[in-house]
Amino acid sequence: MRLAHPAQNNGTKLLRRSYNFVDGNDELGRLEAGLFCISFRRSPAQFFSVQLNLAKHDALNEYIRHVGIALFAVPGGISD
Repeated sequence: MRLAHPAQNNGTKLLRRSYNFVDGNDELGRLEAGLFCISFRRSPAQFFSVQLNLAKHDALNEYIRHVGIALFAVPGGISD
């Protein structure tokens, strides 16, 4: 949490949420499980700056496997 804090990322704030998932078992009976994360930002550059900081300094990187990423543009809502 410290590495993702705005004080560590030039004031950049992320609204992000993680969800647990379990996708059955592998051939050895181990759970195929992990986290699915979603983040909302105005600019992809803000998201990637925080993610790069985590990639460089997070001690948990030794124990996790990153599988994929997707970027979606969501237009603003309809005005009154």
